[in-house]
Parts: sequence; structure tokens; C-alpha cells
Amino acid sequence: MSHRVRHVLKSVLDDLYQIGKGVKKGELQRQMQKLKNERVSYFIHTSTTKTRYERAVMKFCDHLDELGIKRKRHLNKLDTEQLKQIIDNYFKKLAEEKYSKATIKVHVCALEKTLAIVRPDVKEYLNNDENRIKWWSQGTDSRKRGSYVDPDRIRQRLKEEHRMIAEAQALAGLRVREIARAEVDKQNYRLIIHKAKGGRTRELDFTHRKEDFEKLASLIEKLKEMHYEQHLKDYYKDIKNACKVLGEEYRASHAFRYEYVEKRAEQLKEDKEELKYLLEKYEADEKTKSYANNEDTVEKAVDYVLTREIGHNRTSMSRYYYR
Repeated sequence: MSHRVRHVLKSVLDDLYQIGKGVKKGELQRQMQKLKNERVSYFIHTSTTKTRYERAVMKFCDHLDELGIKRKRHLNKLDTEQLKQIIDNYFKKLAEEKYSKATIKVHVCALEKTLAIVRPDVKEYLNNDENRIKWWSQGTDSRKRGSYVDPDRIRQRLKEEHRMIAEAQALAGLRVREIARAEVDKQNYRLIIHKAKGGRTRELDFTHRKEDFEKLASLIEKLKEMHYEQHLKDYYKDIKNACKVLGEEYRASHAFRYEYVEKRAEQLKEDKEELKYLLEKYEADEKTKSYANNEDTVEKAVDYVLTREIGHNRTSMSRYYYR
């Protein structure tokens, strides 16, 4: 076997894919949640993800080559702090080369899957949320990132069915196809999204937002009757035309999800009663609950709630939406 670093890391990727390709990621994550109280998968489950990670890993290996680190023995000679500095400099380099935040995120994940196995001493460094956010934030904003400057004006120019879709997304932070998977519990003011991204099911509690809930429930019922998901190409086209007329940058429908997170973050910071209620409802630990009592840490409590509401695993992902 070759001991060149790029071949070693590629071999790790190959092994992770061979283990994960026949396993449903969502099911594995649910099992890990029960076993370790951590919803993760350490494997690679699709060829698309493997290809993206391989491209990222090869780019990192090019960077190591430039530093004379070509073989595994060269990599192993580096102490932990030296390797951390190389990683940090690498992400700065990506930012200088105008890589987007989303692309840098892929590179972070790729190194977490591979380099952290070959050099476990940097695993915690790669997993650290503060480090990850710092690396992502150095990247450029991708074209479709963020909410619209004036989302209400965008919605007003859409056809009736399309306006309803956009409103539902903005009221609950829904991915566009999640509307069809949403169950409305009118008695308990809950929205349950079944089999969302990654096979996860999540719940949103609207006890403190009953007016929004009633409007959302009506929209979801009507959209399901219309079988809206069969005509999404027309929806995106309508949004694009509205952006063109209004001089807005087109950011597809995901911008309405960003809109929800941005507004919701401010609501939760202002309404501590609801924030504390949801921390309890969403089963936060005692340390996370305590964050709501201090203005210096309240954003961490908000991150926890938003992460559950938008259907991500890491609390850092909610910050990616609104900071």
C-alpha cells in the first residue's frame, strides 16, 4: 500500500463509503442517539457525498504537498499544534481563493471524516463549533444564501399558490418539500414534520404563536389539496421573475427559510418566557437552559431552539443562518 498522504486519506474515504453505502443514514443516526445521546453518522452513505469529500481531501493534500508533507511519515512527524496551524492556514487560504461558506463547510466535514481518523489528536479541533464557524465565516456568501431584502414584496408578486408556499416556508422555516410531510396537531398547537432531511422527524411548538399556527395550518391544508409539490419548477420560476422585476438577487425558495430563522432569533431573544418554555419542551440540558438567564449567553440558548426547529444536528448550523 502506498504511504502517500493523499492515498492514505482516500483509502479512509473508500472504507467509510463501503461501510455506509448500504445503511440508511437517518436510521443509523437514530441508533447513535440512543446509544451515545449524539445524532451522528461516522460513515459516508452516498456516492455523491463521497465524490465531494474526495475532491475536498485532494485539495487539502495539494496544500500539504506545497509544504513538503507528502508521505504519511511526514504527517506523523508534525506535533498537534503544528497540524492545527496547518489546518487553520488551509481554511484561510480557501477563503482568500474566494471559496464560498458552503464549500468550506464541505471541506471541514471531509477532513473531520478522514484526517481525524489518521490523526485523532486533531479530531476535537475539527469538531469544535467555534472553530468551524470561524472557518465558514471567512468564505464568501454563496449566491443563494440569506433572506431576501424585502421578502413581503417578493411574495406579493407571486401567483396565489406560490405565495402560499412561500408564506408557509416563512412561518415555520420549512424546506419546500416538507410542507407535504407536515402533520398539523391543532389541539396541541404542534407541527410535526415526518421524514425530513436525513430521515428525521421533528416537532415545532406554537403554543406562544397561536395566530401564526392557525394561518400555517390553513396554508398546509390547502397546499396539500393542491398537490403543490408537483409544480415546484413553476414556483421557482415565479420567484425568479419576481426578483427580476424588483431588482432582488435570486436566492430560490430557501431564502424564506432564512427569513424565518432571522426573525425567530430576534423573537426568542426578546421573549425569554417563550425561550425558557421551549428549552424545556425541546429537552435541553440544565447547562443549556441556564444560558437563557444571561444576556452574554442567551444566543446559545436561542441556537439550541432554532437548531431543533429547522431540523439540524449541530447548534452551529442555526448561527450559519442568522449571523
